[in-house]
Amino acid sequence: MGRPALPAEAFEHGDARRYRRGCRCTKCKAGANRSNIKNRYLRQTGRGTMRTPDRAADHLLLLRAAGLNDQTILKQADICPDVMYRILRREGVIHAHTETRILRVPAPAVEGPSSSRAYIPGHGTVRRLRALVAVGWYQAEIARRLGKQKENLKQIIDRGETGQVAQYVADQVRALYADLQDQKPEDHGVQARFADRARKLAADRGWAPPAYWDDDELDNPDFEPALSDEHISKNELGALRRAEIAHLISFNLSHADIAARLGMAEAYVRDIAREITSGRRRPRQREVEVSTSSLGAAA
Repeated sequence: MGRPALPAEAFEHGDARRYRRGCRCTKCKAGANRSNIKNRYLRQTGRGTMRTPDRAADHLLLLRAAGLNDQTILKQADICPDVMYRILRREGVIHAHTETRILRVPAPAVEGPSSSRAYIPGHGTVRRLRALVAVGWYQAEIARRLGKQKENLKQIIDRGETGQVAQYVADQVRALYADLQDQKPEDHGVQARFADRARKLAADRGWAPPAYWDDDELDNPDFEPALSDEHISKNELGALRRAEIAHLISFNLSHADIAARLGMAEAYVRDIAREITSGRRRPRQREVEVSTSSLGAAA
């Protein structure tokens, strides 16, 4: 695996690499000195020879996802296993030449779902699974449709966004999510009591439904769904709450269940539900105050 360590004799006298391998002849000392001067100049002009491992690590994950095994990657990148796994752990820094060799390894084209068992970050997979649970697809049904054991699926979900999953599992979940994200489970043979139980579980744990996610950002670890209450106006917050209530009404949940899941007063949920079903907007407090003051002035 990888390339074996090269002895000093593999390099000519005067080469800094021979000096670093123990040769202390005059030519090798001069070569090492020239190399140090060059590297110092590059650092001073913003072109240092050391790099963070992030670009190389991302490319290694891409190669794995495309189906290359570690032995093939090590051979094509001409690096040793210790270096590769340190890069994947994103530890320390690496030489620019090492980064270049890794980035030059081409990723084979992948058509259709991957069969790769290489591990990749799991945040996108976990988000998709939790979003499906949030709209009523209970975990046993998701597992059945994926052809997996419920316990295995539960482990992926419970491991959270910091865990890893096999590439082929991520692809299977992505395809299932695309099929089910806008489907009502009860319309596809799922019993209402199981769907309601799944929605309650997701609500209790704060799992966001598909409506909260931007499809292009599900795999972005820095993306956060929706908006926080502190950064939106009162009107925007009201519109967001209205949308949440309308979404849950579509699943025939009672006003009490909706209020409990969203942390709202049942009377508020009932009023919004009445507006949605009747198409008529109820007067707000400010409008009532203005109307009352106008009547008083007229009297």
